[in-house]
Amino acid sequence: MSVPHDTAASRAIAVGVIAPVAVAATAVVVQLLMLGDLPDPVATHWGPSGVDGFAPAWTVPLMTALLAGGLPLLMSAIAVPPIRAGERGFVLRLLIAMAVGLGVFLALILTGSLVLQRGLEDAADAGSVLPVVAMAVPIGLAVGGAGWLLQPRHEAAPVAATPVAPLERRPGERTMWFGRAEMAPLPLGALLGATVLLGVLALVIGLTSDPVAAWVLAGTAVLIGTLVATLTVFRVRVDAAGLTVRSAAGLVRMGVPASDVAGVAVTEVKGLSQYGGFGIRSIPGATAVVLRSGAALEVTRVNGRRFVVTLDDAGGAAAVLAAVAEDARAAQD
Repeated sequence: MSVPHDTAASRAIAVGVIAPVAVAATAVVVQLLMLGDLPDPVATHWGPSGVDGFAPAWTVPLMTALLAGGLPLLMSAIAVPPIRAGERGFVLRLLIAMAVGLGVFLALILTGSLVLQRGLEDAADAGSVLPVVAMAVPIGLAVGGAGWLLQPRHEAAPVAATPVAPLERRPGERTMWFGRAEMAPLPLGALLGATVLLGVLALVIGLTSDPVAAWVLAGTAVLIGTLVATLTVFRVRVDAAGLTVRSAAGLVRMGVPASDVAGVAVTEVKGLSQYGGFGIRSIPGATAVVLRSGAALEVTRVNGRRFVVTLDDAGGAAAVLAAVAEDARAAQD
């Protein structure tokens, strides 16, 4: 596959990786220089009545590195490799822009919260954090918008589907096909990384400052971990009944009856650029189980809507499904 000769990859790295790391590193340095002028512990959480959460001063630079640096890197780790491989799409460009905007927003919030406390003996006397938030929001949005504009326009290339002929069989012979659809290492690693990052933050915050925030982060980490365990592996079956796609945990079941199959094809799927992500996806005209980019089985229903699932042996599954659909049509005649 030829990679477009443009600057999309280099600009994505500059905007989504280099810029957020530089911003986070600068914020950490500024915070470390302020430590001698800050109360200890410092205020880390504000409620309706003012400061209601505290933590050791050193935890703020740590959270800045993990949040303002780590979260943008996770987002860019999802988007940059497909861009370097030649994929183009709205979501890829958006992820890069969001990475730098989010990094700047978090760096400003965390650094600004310490600026409010410089020279104070008691962090409880810190003023409202709302002015810091009011400053950080528009600046983060503006930087994210600039990150969008600094990238070249993405033109997603259309992908053609190749129709597959029914598997040849002897009279009376029946066929079945079994396989698995598994998430690619990169998005799976990003999800696991986000889970670990949230778990570490929950532990740090729970031990040093705000138990309520720690429980919220821990609950989010558990939710993501549950989704990873449930929706990253699907079992695929093709038999006389049609196509069945079931999650490994058995909680999700999808498919197409043989009588509803109007056409079967093999196609190449680009998860982020075509479907906006990985997992169970829905776009105009299609529902898909996209766990990686690459070969996929594409089924066109009688009503024209498509069902797509990524598979290593998409051609084998397609040939068997075309055969059982042929049998179903013959039985109806």
